[in-house]
Amino acid sequence: MKQFVPARIRIQKDVIIRVVRVLKGRGSVNVRVGQQVSPEEIIGTGTTMAGFRTLNVATLLGISAKDIQKYLKIKLGQKIYKGELIAYKRSGFLSGEKVVTSPADGVADFLNEKSGELKISFLPKKNDLPAGVYGIVEKADYQRGQVIIRAQASRIHGVLGSGRPRDGILKFLSRKDELINKDRIRPEYDGQVLVGGSLFFKDAISSCISSGVSGIITGGINAEDFRGMIGGRLVFPQKIECDVGISVVVCEGFGSVATGDDIFETLQQYEGKFVFLDGNNALVNLPSFSSSSLIKVKNTQLPEFQNLPADNFERSKNLTELQQGMKVRVVGNAYFGEQGKLVALDNTPTLLPSGVKASLATIETSRRKLQVPVANLEVIV
Repeated sequence: MKQFVPARIRIQKDVIIRVVRVLKGRGSVNVRVGQQVSPEEIIGTGTTMAGFRTLNVATLLGISAKDIQKYLKIKLGQKIYKGELIAYKRSGFLSGEKVVTSPADGVADFLNEKSGELKISFLPKKNDLPAGVYGIVEKADYQRGQVIIRAQASRIHGVLGSGRPRDGILKFLSRKDELINKDRIRPEYDGQVLVGGSLFFKDAISSCISSGVSGIITGGINAEDFRGMIGGRLVFPQKIECDVGISVVVCEGFGSVATGDDIFETLQQYEGKFVFLDGNNALVNLPSFSSSSLIKVKNTQLPEFQNLPADNFERSKNLTELQQGMKVRVVGNAYFGEQGKLVALDNTPTLLPSGVKASLATIETSRRKLQVPVANLEVIV
């Protein structure tokens, strides 16, 4: 008797994709359609305004606001640098000397002589945009500061995720089966994509957002935490664009689930390299860093932009016939996430402890052999 189960793509090796690169802030794109680019090549430059900081100099010096001009060591409109002296008061009979320095690079913008507050506008920040891939420019939108590049990459399909497209250097935090809490997150992870173990706790995700982490790749996530990211509902497949300030791709499912060997080992090959995440479509793109990939890129044409299929298709709807030797993954409660080779199928229904009769399959993993109901399997393609 033939047995059919869902088939799901987990990893695609060396496929041709489109990578979208967008300037941060206002600026200019300096590439043209058809141009060949390399990962380190700067394809545009944008400028972002960094905000301002207000210091109550009178309070910090312990003086009256009307006397503030006596102690200022800078002029309004002057460019100042982090740590530079702003105001100074000599030590008196009953008080020590007091010093006020600039908290960041900026411009002394405005002084309120009634309150004693000094406004420091931070200097605009220049943001260079690297191509990030070996590829060919397919589209350059000079008005919106957007470039679309055709490139070769390996693609990981997660089961769920959240967040707009982001990128960063891939950084491993742990083994594939560890739990990640906020103590593992450091400020120097700003702009990086972190690979965790079997679960990121809510406080760790919050710490990642505060530290400026671009993205998270994890085996599992708590259902309540994920529901909070996507607006209070669990939607399969996700039909809405969600973003809480970080992109998250979950590779296995809800709860504490170790990242599968196939995905974890693929990611290890890209540690320290530049990668792309699309949380809302649960995708991780790992670009080729071999210049020889340009040969395949040049010889491969993708569909026109208006005819592109949606990325958030249901990858688990396709059914395939189970056959010995296939690579399968357990999706039921028992042995959830285990992967192995199908070595035997029993077409005679077996009475399970739950009282349900089911056909069983025997799977050989790297550690052991398992017997699980056929209905609890999916084929990895």
